[in-house]
Amino acid sequence: MPTIKELEIKTGRSVTDIKAGLLALEQDNYIAWADKSTLRDIIIIEGWDRDQKVIMPMGDANRYFTEY
Repeated sequence: MPTIKELEIKTGRSVTDIKAGLLALEQDNYIAWADKSTLRDIIIIEGWDRDQKVIMPMGDANRYFTEY
């Protein structure tokens, strides 16, 4: 996990905005964040959007396992 300073630099957001975003992810049960003083202990519970639907054309599912 990057440090708060690295997130601030890479995202262009303030520390307040980053922490607010992380708290929102925790409230929605995407992450577990027990020790709020550090980002090192953040555990990702769900790493994708729950509402996202992935539609694969016929045959692509088989190709994924045979070609990659």
